Amino acid sequence: MGWWWVPLMLVMARWLPGKPGTQPRGPGLWQWVSLVFWLPGVHPCLLCFSHPIQLARLCRDITGAPRNDPRHRRCLEALARAAVPLASVSVGSEQHEALQEIVLEALNFLEREKDKKSFEVSLQEAVNTIWVKLSQLEEARACIPPCGYQPDSRVFQCATCRIMDCKLPVDCPVQDMQVHTDEAVTLLCDVPFAIPPNLPVTWMFAKDLHTQDLALFEELEVAVEGLYMLTIQDPAPGTIACHLGVPSEPLARKYFYLNVSGGSVEAEEGLQAQFRAVLHWPHGRTSGSHMAFLGLGLALGSTVLVLLLVRLLLTR
Repeated sequence: MGWWWVPLMLVMARWLPGKPGTQPRGPGLWQWVSLVFWLPGVHPCLLCFSHPIQLARLCRDITGAPRNDPRHRRCLEALARAAVPLASVSVGSEQHEALQEIVLEALNFLEREKDKKSFEVSLQEAVNTIWVKLSQLEEARACIPPCGYQPDSRVFQCATCRIMDCKLPVDCPVQDMQVHTDEAVTLLCDVPFAIPPNLPVTWMFAKDLHTQDLALFEELEVAVEGLYMLTIQDPAPGTIACHLGVPSEPLARKYFYLNVSGGSVEAEEGLQAQFRAVLHWPHGRTSGSHMAFLGLGLALGSTVLVLLLVRLLLTR
Protein backbone atom coordinates (compact mmCIF):
# COMPACT_ATOMS: atom_id res chain seq x y z
CA MET A 1 0.00 0.00 0.00
CA GLY A 2 1.39 3.39 -0.92
CA TRP A 3 1.14 7.01 0.06
CA TRP A 4 -2.12 7.44 -1.87
CA TRP A 5 -3.90 5.91 1.11
CA VAL A 6 -3.15 8.95 3.28
CA PRO A 7 -5.28 11.53 1.38
CA LEU A 8 -7.97 8.93 0.86
CA MET A 9 -8.26 8.33 4.58
CA LEU A 10 -8.22 12.03 5.31
CA VAL A 11 -11.17 12.45 2.96
CA MET A 12 -12.95 9.57 4.66
CA ALA A 13 -12.29 10.95 8.14
CA ARG A 14 -15.89 12.00 8.69
CA TRP A 15 -17.08 8.42 8.18
CA LEU A 16 -14.35 6.65 10.15
CA PRO A 17 -14.68 6.05 13.89
CA GLY A 18 -12.84 8.77 15.78
CA LYS A 19 -10.97 11.86 14.60
CA PRO A 20 -7.64 13.41 15.45
CA GLY A 21 -7.84 15.47 18.62
CA THR A 22 -10.68 13.43 20.12
CA GLN A 23 -10.76 10.52 22.52
CA PRO A 24 -12.80 7.87 20.72
CA ARG A 25 -13.82 4.67 22.39
CA GLY A 26 -12.57 2.60 19.47
CA PRO A 27 -9.74 2.94 16.95
CA GLY A 28 -9.69 6.28 15.19
CA LEU A 29 -8.37 7.76 11.96
CA TRP A 30 -4.88 8.40 13.31
CA GLN A 31 -4.56 4.70 14.07
CA TRP A 32 -5.64 3.83 10.51
CA VAL A 33 -2.96 6.13 9.07
CA SER A 34 -0.26 4.78 11.34
CA LEU A 35 -1.21 1.17 10.62
CA VAL A 36 -1.38 1.46 6.84
CA PHE A 37 2.40 1.44 6.59
CA TRP A 38 2.66 -1.56 8.89
CA LEU A 39 0.58 -3.70 6.51
CA PRO A 40 2.91 -3.91 3.49
CA GLY A 41 1.35 -5.74 0.56
CA VAL A 42 -1.60 -7.14 2.49
CA HIS A 43 -4.02 -8.30 -0.16
CA PRO A 44 -7.48 -6.71 -0.06
CA CYS A 45 -9.02 -10.15 0.33
CA LEU A 46 -7.72 -10.41 3.88
CA LEU A 47 -9.05 -6.93 4.60
CA CYS A 48 -12.50 -7.92 3.30
CA PHE A 49 -13.19 -9.61 6.62
CA SER A 50 -10.68 -8.22 9.11
CA HIS A 51 -9.86 -4.71 10.27
CA PRO A 52 -6.21 -3.61 9.86
CA ILE A 53 -6.16 -2.92 13.60
CA GLN A 54 -7.25 -6.52 14.25
CA LEU A 55 -4.30 -7.78 12.21
CA ALA A 56 -1.92 -5.49 14.05
CA ARG A 57 -3.33 -6.63 17.38
CA LEU A 58 -3.02 -10.26 16.32
CA CYS A 59 0.66 -9.84 15.46
CA ARG A 60 1.23 -7.98 18.73
CA ASP A 61 -0.32 -10.85 20.70
CA ILE A 62 1.59 -13.48 18.74
CA THR A 63 5.00 -11.84 18.83
CA GLY A 64 4.68 -9.88 22.05
CA ALA A 65 6.41 -7.05 20.22
CA PRO A 66 5.27 -3.46 19.61
CA ARG A 67 4.46 -2.16 16.14
CA ASN A 68 7.90 -0.68 15.58
CA ASP A 69 9.61 -4.00 16.30
CA PRO A 70 10.97 -6.02 13.31
CA ARG A 71 9.24 -9.15 14.63
CA HIS A 72 5.90 -7.39 14.42
CA ARG A 73 6.60 -6.34 10.86
CA ARG A 74 7.65 -9.86 9.85
CA CYS A 75 4.37 -11.18 11.26
CA LEU A 76 2.37 -8.74 9.14
CA GLU A 77 4.41 -9.62 6.07
CA ALA A 78 3.76 -13.34 6.66
CA LEU A 79 0.01 -12.64 6.84
CA ALA A 80 0.29 -10.66 3.60
CA ARG A 81 2.02 -13.52 1.79
CA ALA A 82 -0.54 -16.01 3.07
CA ALA A 83 -3.39 -13.83 1.78
CA VAL A 84 -2.09 -13.47 -1.79
CA PRO A 85 -3.41 -16.85 -3.09
CA LEU A 86 -6.90 -15.89 -1.92
CA ALA A 87 -7.03 -13.39 -4.78
CA SER A 88 -8.25 -16.18 -7.05
CA VAL A 89 -11.19 -17.06 -4.81
CA SER A 90 -14.71 -16.37 -6.06
CA VAL A 91 -17.79 -17.82 -4.39
CA GLY A 92 -21.49 -17.49 -4.99
CA SER A 93 -22.90 -14.36 -3.37
CA GLU A 94 -24.95 -16.49 -0.98
CA GLN A 95 -21.67 -18.07 0.23
CA HIS A 96 -20.15 -14.72 1.20
CA GLU A 97 -20.85 -15.19 4.90
CA ALA A 98 -19.44 -18.71 4.82
CA LEU A 99 -16.22 -17.38 3.30
CA GLN A 100 -16.04 -14.71 5.97
CA GLU A 101 -16.40 -17.33 8.72
CA ILE A 102 -13.61 -19.39 7.16
CA VAL A 103 -11.17 -16.48 7.12
CA LEU A 104 -12.04 -15.23 10.62
CA GLU A 105 -11.80 -18.74 12.03
CA ALA A 106 -8.30 -19.03 10.56
CA LEU A 107 -7.27 -15.82 12.32
CA ASN A 108 -8.81 -17.05 15.59
CA PHE A 109 -6.86 -20.29 15.16
CA LEU A 110 -3.62 -18.31 15.00
CA GLU A 111 -4.59 -16.52 18.20
CA ARG A 112 -5.38 -19.77 20.02
CA GLU A 113 -2.18 -21.49 18.89
CA LYS A 114 0.26 -18.66 19.67
CA ASP A 115 1.55 -20.31 22.85
CA LYS A 116 1.46 -23.90 21.55
CA LYS A 117 3.58 -23.83 18.40
CA SER A 118 5.57 -21.50 16.20
CA PHE A 119 3.76 -18.84 14.22
CA GLU A 120 5.06 -20.24 10.91
CA VAL A 121 3.64 -23.68 11.64
CA SER A 122 0.29 -22.30 12.84
CA LEU A 123 0.03 -20.05 9.80
CA GLN A 124 0.61 -22.93 7.38
CA GLU A 125 -1.99 -25.04 9.17
CA ALA A 126 -4.47 -22.15 9.03
CA VAL A 127 -3.87 -21.69 5.30
CA ASN A 128 -4.33 -25.42 4.65
CA THR A 129 -7.59 -25.39 6.62
CA ILE A 130 -8.85 -22.42 4.62
CA TRP A 131 -8.36 -24.25 1.32
CA VAL A 132 -9.95 -27.45 2.63
CA LYS A 133 -13.05 -25.55 3.73
CA LEU A 134 -13.19 -23.57 0.51
CA SER A 135 -13.23 -26.83 -1.47
CA GLN A 136 -16.37 -27.83 0.43
CA LEU A 137 -18.32 -24.75 -0.66
CA GLU A 138 -20.67 -25.02 -3.61
CA GLU A 139 -19.34 -23.60 -6.84
CA ALA A 140 -20.91 -20.42 -8.07
CA ARG A 141 -23.44 -20.92 -10.85
CA ALA A 142 -22.20 -19.91 -14.26
CA CYS A 143 -23.84 -17.05 -16.11
CA ILE A 144 -26.05 -18.26 -18.95
CA PRO A 145 -25.83 -16.09 -22.08
CA PRO A 146 -26.99 -14.18 -23.94
CA CYS A 147 -29.02 -11.95 -21.63
CA GLY A 148 -30.75 -11.33 -18.35
CA TYR A 149 -30.00 -10.32 -14.78
CA GLN A 150 -29.23 -13.61 -13.01
CA PRO A 151 -29.24 -13.29 -9.19
CA ASP A 152 -28.22 -16.91 -8.63
CA SER A 153 -25.04 -16.36 -10.64
CA ARG A 154 -23.76 -13.36 -8.68
CA VAL A 155 -20.31 -13.98 -7.19
CA PHE A 156 -18.27 -12.48 -4.40
CA GLN A 157 -14.73 -11.76 -5.60
CA CYS A 158 -12.13 -11.98 -2.90
CA ALA A 159 -9.77 -9.86 -4.98
CA THR A 160 -12.09 -6.84 -4.94
CA CYS A 161 -14.24 -7.49 -1.86
CA ARG A 162 -17.26 -6.95 -4.12
CA ILE A 163 -20.26 -8.91 -5.30
CA MET A 164 -20.26 -8.98 -9.10
CA ASP A 165 -23.19 -9.55 -11.44
CA CYS A 166 -23.14 -11.31 -14.78
CA LYS A 167 -21.98 -8.88 -17.41
CA LEU A 168 -24.93 -9.60 -19.67
CA PRO A 169 -27.50 -7.15 -21.04
CA VAL A 170 -31.07 -7.21 -19.76
CA ASP A 171 -32.38 -7.00 -23.35
CA CYS A 172 -32.30 -10.28 -25.28
CA PRO A 173 -31.72 -10.36 -29.05
CA VAL A 174 -34.78 -10.03 -31.27
CA GLN A 175 -36.20 -13.35 -32.46
CA ASP A 176 -37.49 -13.19 -36.06
CA MET A 177 -40.62 -15.29 -36.62
CA GLN A 178 -42.43 -16.13 -39.85
CA VAL A 179 -46.20 -16.32 -39.30
CA HIS A 180 -49.43 -16.16 -41.34
CA THR A 181 -52.24 -13.67 -40.97
CA ASP A 182 -54.79 -16.22 -39.78
CA GLU A 183 -52.36 -18.45 -37.89
CA ALA A 184 -52.44 -18.36 -34.08
CA VAL A 185 -48.95 -17.81 -32.67
CA THR A 186 -47.86 -18.52 -29.09
CA LEU A 187 -44.96 -16.63 -27.50
CA LEU A 188 -43.11 -17.72 -24.35
CA CYS A 189 -41.49 -15.23 -22.03
CA ASP A 190 -39.09 -17.80 -20.61
CA VAL A 191 -35.39 -17.61 -19.74
CA PRO A 192 -32.81 -20.41 -19.22
CA PHE A 193 -32.06 -19.41 -15.61
CA ALA A 194 -34.06 -19.61 -12.39
CA ILE A 195 -36.50 -16.80 -11.64
CA PRO A 196 -38.71 -16.11 -8.61
CA PRO A 197 -42.20 -17.63 -8.73
CA ASN A 198 -45.14 -15.50 -9.87
CA LEU A 199 -42.89 -12.86 -11.32
CA PRO A 200 -44.80 -9.95 -12.92
CA VAL A 201 -44.75 -9.95 -16.73
CA THR A 202 -45.60 -7.02 -18.99
CA TRP A 203 -46.35 -7.59 -22.69
CA MET A 204 -45.83 -4.77 -25.22
CA PHE A 205 -46.24 -4.27 -28.98
CA ALA A 206 -44.61 -1.99 -31.57
CA LYS A 207 -46.68 -2.20 -34.76
CA ASP A 208 -44.86 -2.52 -38.10
CA LEU A 209 -41.45 -2.05 -36.44
CA HIS A 210 -38.41 -4.24 -35.91
CA THR A 211 -37.11 -2.53 -32.77
CA GLN A 212 -35.96 -2.73 -29.16
CA ASP A 213 -36.68 0.93 -28.41
CA LEU A 214 -39.05 0.79 -25.44
CA ALA A 215 -40.39 4.25 -26.24
CA LEU A 216 -42.02 2.83 -29.38
CA PHE A 217 -43.99 0.11 -27.61
CA GLU A 218 -47.55 0.13 -26.33
CA GLU A 219 -48.51 -2.07 -23.39
CA LEU A 220 -50.77 -5.03 -24.04
CA GLU A 221 -50.86 -6.57 -20.55
CA VAL A 222 -49.44 -4.72 -17.57
CA ALA A 223 -47.53 -6.56 -14.82
CA VAL A 224 -49.61 -9.73 -14.73
CA GLU A 225 -48.09 -12.33 -12.42
CA GLY A 226 -47.18 -15.60 -14.09
CA LEU A 227 -48.35 -14.61 -17.59
CA TYR A 228 -45.34 -16.21 -19.27
CA MET A 229 -47.31 -17.26 -22.38
CA LEU A 230 -49.18 -15.08 -24.86
CA THR A 231 -51.29 -16.46 -27.73
CA ILE A 232 -52.25 -14.14 -30.60
CA GLN A 233 -55.04 -15.32 -32.86
CA ASP A 234 -54.66 -12.79 -35.70
CA PRO A 235 -51.04 -11.59 -35.67
CA ALA A 236 -50.05 -8.26 -37.18
CA PRO A 237 -46.55 -7.33 -38.31
CA GLY A 238 -44.35 -5.72 -35.67
CA THR A 239 -42.34 -6.51 -32.55
CA ILE A 240 -43.84 -7.99 -29.41
CA ALA A 241 -41.82 -7.65 -26.21
CA CYS A 242 -42.19 -9.13 -22.75
CA HIS A 243 -40.70 -7.56 -19.63
CA LEU A 244 -39.89 -10.00 -16.80
CA GLY A 245 -40.06 -8.35 -13.39
CA VAL A 246 -41.33 -5.06 -12.07
CA PRO A 247 -40.70 -2.11 -14.43
CA SER A 248 -37.95 -0.63 -12.28
CA GLU A 249 -36.08 -3.92 -11.78
CA PRO A 250 -36.27 -6.09 -14.91
CA LEU A 251 -34.71 -9.53 -14.96
CA ALA A 252 -34.94 -9.77 -18.73
CA ARG A 253 -36.73 -8.41 -21.77
CA LYS A 254 -37.45 -10.63 -24.77
CA TYR A 255 -38.40 -9.44 -28.25
CA PHE A 256 -40.28 -11.28 -31.03
CA TYR A 257 -40.53 -9.75 -34.51
CA LEU A 258 -43.57 -11.10 -36.35
CA ASN A 259 -43.01 -11.18 -40.10
CA VAL A 260 -46.60 -11.77 -41.22
CA SER A 261 -47.41 -13.13 -44.67
CA GLY A 262 -50.80 -13.68 -46.31
CA GLY A 263 -52.47 -17.02 -47.06
CA SER A 264 -54.14 -19.57 -44.92
CA VAL A 265 -52.21 -22.36 -43.29
CA GLU A 266 -55.27 -24.57 -43.49
CA ALA A 267 -55.67 -23.83 -47.20
CA GLU A 268 -52.01 -24.51 -47.76
CA GLU A 269 -52.28 -27.82 -45.92
CA GLY A 270 -55.29 -28.69 -48.11
CA LEU A 271 -53.28 -28.00 -51.23
CA GLN A 272 -50.44 -30.08 -49.89
CA ALA A 273 -52.85 -32.96 -49.28
CA GLN A 274 -54.19 -32.68 -52.83
CA PHE A 275 -50.67 -32.56 -54.19
CA ARG A 276 -49.76 -35.72 -52.32
CA ALA A 277 -52.89 -37.40 -53.63
CA VAL A 278 -51.95 -36.47 -57.21
CA LEU A 279 -48.47 -37.86 -56.68
CA HIS A 280 -49.93 -41.18 -55.56
CA TRP A 281 -52.75 -41.23 -58.16
CA PRO A 282 -50.92 -43.25 -60.90
CA HIS A 283 -50.08 -45.92 -58.36
CA GLY A 284 -53.75 -46.22 -57.49
CA ARG A 285 -54.72 -46.80 -61.15
CA THR A 286 -51.99 -49.35 -61.85
CA SER A 287 -53.64 -52.19 -59.98
CA GLY A 288 -57.02 -51.62 -61.72
CA SER A 289 -55.71 -51.39 -65.30
CA HIS A 290 -52.99 -54.00 -64.99
CA MET A 291 -55.26 -56.89 -66.13
CA ALA A 292 -56.48 -54.91 -69.17
CA PHE A 293 -52.96 -54.32 -70.41
CA LEU A 294 -52.09 -57.98 -69.74
CA GLY A 295 -55.09 -59.23 -71.75
CA LEU A 296 -54.24 -56.99 -74.67
CA GLY A 297 -50.70 -58.31 -74.67
CA LEU A 298 -51.86 -61.94 -74.65
CA ALA A 299 -54.26 -61.27 -77.56
CA LEU A 300 -51.57 -59.70 -79.69
CA GLY A 301 -49.19 -62.52 -78.90
CA SER A 302 -51.75 -65.18 -79.88
CA THR A 303 -52.44 -63.44 -83.20
CA VAL A 304 -48.76 -63.34 -84.09
CA LEU A 305 -48.40 -67.03 -83.22
CA VAL A 306 -51.35 -68.04 -85.47
CA LEU A 307 -49.93 -66.08 -88.41
CA LEU A 308 -46.57 -67.80 -88.02
CA LEU A 309 -48.19 -71.24 -88.05
CA VAL A 310 -50.24 -70.43 -91.17
CA ARG A 311 -47.11 -69.29 -92.99
CA LEU A 312 -45.26 -72.43 -92.10
CA LEU A 313 -48.08 -74.60 -93.50
CA LEU A 314 -48.22 -72.69 -96.74
CA THR A 315 -44.53 -72.99 -97.36
CA ARG A 316 -44.69 -76.76 -97.24
